[in-house]
Amino acid sequence: MQSFKTNKIVQFFCVNSLSRNLLLGTVTIVCTTILLLSFFQYSQVYRHSLTTVEQKTYHKIQNLSKILAVPVWNIDLDTVERVLSVFSESSTVLQIRIDEPDGKLIAERISDTETSADHIISRDIFYNDQNIGRLTVHLSFAKFRQDQKKKLFIDLFTVGLLLVAILILTQIILDKYLKKPLTQLSDMITQLRTGTYPDHYPKLSTRELQDIATNFEEMAKQVALRETELTRINKQLQDNIEERKRVEYELRSSQEQFSLIAASTMDGILDRKLDEDTLRYTPRWKELLGYSDDELTNSIALWLDKVHPDDREMTEALSNGHYYDESGRAEMEFRMLHKDGNYRWFLGRGQLLTDQNGKPYRFICSHSDITHKKQAVERLISAKDMLQNIINCMPSLIVGVTQELTVTLWNETVEGYTGINAEDAEGRLFKEMLPDLSDIEPQILQSFTQTTPVSVPKVASTHDNVSVTYDIVIFPVTINNKQVAVLRIDDITERLRMEERIIQSEKMTSISGLAAGMAHEINNPLGGILQGVQNVQRRFSPDLPPNVRAAEQLGCSLEKMTAYMEHREIYGLLDGIAESGKRAASIIANMLEFSRSSNTKRVPCNIHDLIEKSIDLAASDYMLKTQQRFRQINIIREFDESASQISCAPQEIEQVLLNLLKNAAQALAAATPPVENPTIAITTQQSNSGVMISIADNGPGMNEEIRKRVFEPFYTTKPVGDGTGLGLSVSYFIITNNHSGRISVTSAQDQGAEFRVFLPHAM
Repeated sequence: MQSFKTNKIVQFFCVNSLSRNLLLGTVTIVCTTILLLSFFQYSQVYRHSLTTVEQKTYHKIQNLSKILAVPVWNIDLDTVERVLSVFSESSTVLQIRIDEPDGKLIAERISDTETSADHIISRDIFYNDQNIGRLTVHLSFAKFRQDQKKKLFIDLFTVGLLLVAILILTQIILDKYLKKPLTQLSDMITQLRTGTYPDHYPKLSTRELQDIATNFEEMAKQVALRETELTRINKQLQDNIEERKRVEYELRSSQEQFSLIAASTMDGILDRKLDEDTLRYTPRWKELLGYSDDELTNSIALWLDKVHPDDREMTEALSNGHYYDESGRAEMEFRMLHKDGNYRWFLGRGQLLTDQNGKPYRFICSHSDITHKKQAVERLISAKDMLQNIINCMPSLIVGVTQELTVTLWNETVEGYTGINAEDAEGRLFKEMLPDLSDIEPQILQSFTQTTPVSVPKVASTHDNVSVTYDIVIFPVTINNKQVAVLRIDDITERLRMEERIIQSEKMTSISGLAAGMAHEINNPLGGILQGVQNVQRRFSPDLPPNVRAAEQLGCSLEKMTAYMEHREIYGLLDGIAESGKRAASIIANMLEFSRSSNTKRVPCNIHDLIEKSIDLAASDYMLKTQQRFRQINIIREFDESASQISCAPQEIEQVLLNLLKNAAQALAAATPPVENPTIAITTQQSNSGVMISIADNGPGMNEEIRKRVFEPFYTTKPVGDGTGLGLSVSYFIITNNHSGRISVTSAQDQGAEFRVFLPHAM
């Protein structure tokens, strides 16, 4: 009997039956509900009781602090001890302590040293609003909790007994009204599962289960009909599964291919759905910024925070689907903060995806690190700017010309020279931009064919109606696989003038030595000739008594001899010899002056007074064979009043000015056809280093060959007897050697001549 009961119990708990499950479920629900309600009630009662005990305890402590005020003030320790003893009898009080305000112990009562305190409450003790001590109480509610636990255990035991009774009663009801009918119904289902259909169905005790049994027959009929349909559907599902496997395989292959491309490419890729605040980054994208894959989150704010502030607005607009072209593409260069703290340049290329309604919903973007490329471009731009600055700073005219003879390079020197900007000159014909140099176009084309520099020296031209000379070198170069001829054009006009001055100075130096030697060699016999002529004239003079006596002694008549000589023009010949001798003596004196260093003392002079004196001397001294006087020439004075004072040798400067004025007057007189309004313009100009004197005429001028030789000794264009060729050479010597100045001439045929004399300030 005992074994049977044991088997029933084991079967009840081991066999998975509906009645057992319902019973266990019901009991579990009931027990759980009762336990929860019990625990809830217990917790509410416990908290309420605990709160009540705590409040009462706190209130007692507050009253205790008031009760202790008088004995503590009166230092009645016995009363204090009695009060503490009474209060410490409470099961919640572990320790009571009273201290003075400075921390000194007044009284202490310890009732339990093993239990730890749950609360420590301190209250100040006041007497007549004066703090006279501090009450500290250590509380423990352990005993209260133990009492509550005992009460809970008793309640749970009572509930357990009640549940056992409910379990037994419920088992009896379920066996009768549920287990037995369900067993019959299970047998019917087993028959249907094996394909056997009974002739009749049992009558079940409950209406609901009877309805189920009645429907089994109808269900069996439907099962046969559905079996065929299920077979067909199963075949269709099998085909769908195969198709799905194929699609999944292709999708997986595409994903693997995309992952392989994303892993192998040097670009970082990010993907975003516009309705989400997250981005999906490839590990390569994070690697470009110096981070590993697990160091950064997939937040769109992460991307935008690392973008340079100057690029953030445009980048954020692109991330929100704006500024894409019609095909949904966008491209932008921007900077992002690297892990090392530096900004790096990236090229972003984005593709915007739209739905069937044309509304953007997603974008995919690739980022390429172009920092090195950007730095190379910056270096290239810097080098280009430096090269352009070098070209612009060159004093030479730098012009680039293509094979079509159009301008492609135009430096700032050319801009200042022509007044044409580089933008206006580029692409236009060379001969239109520099018409005065159009004759060198054949040499430009020649440089393209022979691919070597071509030199075109001393090209004569005019600029602003002034004669200039250029040295031109043409360099063929290749720029962007295109041949270009670069012209370096140097204005050598002033250099040629300096060379002329150097050559002239060297000539003066060499000739001065020759002039000194010739003057000394000629001067002695010339003196004998002049002295002999004078003696001959004196020996024939009737005014000298010795001549009369010598003639009488010889039986000659001095008067007849005089008449004979006059008849034969011997006196004229002697005068001619004397005149020629004096002229030769004057030439020799000029030569000696030319070769001799000046020791003349310099004194401050008014340069304008010297000019006026020289004009007066020229007016009184000069007369042409045509009897045209100097006073008939129009003298124009343009004086700079600040140039009035200069330190010089006044006689020498007067001599120079007089020579220049006489030469200008002679040139005007010899002009063919005659000059209608002969004019000499005299101009002075002050500078920081000295005074410039200009004497210009509107005469016939001179050609280039004559201009180069005007300062050479003994070189003259005047007829024989009208000049010695030493006037300008002596003037050159006086200015350059005696006054450390400069003298130059500018002239062209039929365009007059201008002499410029520069006298520096005295050091």
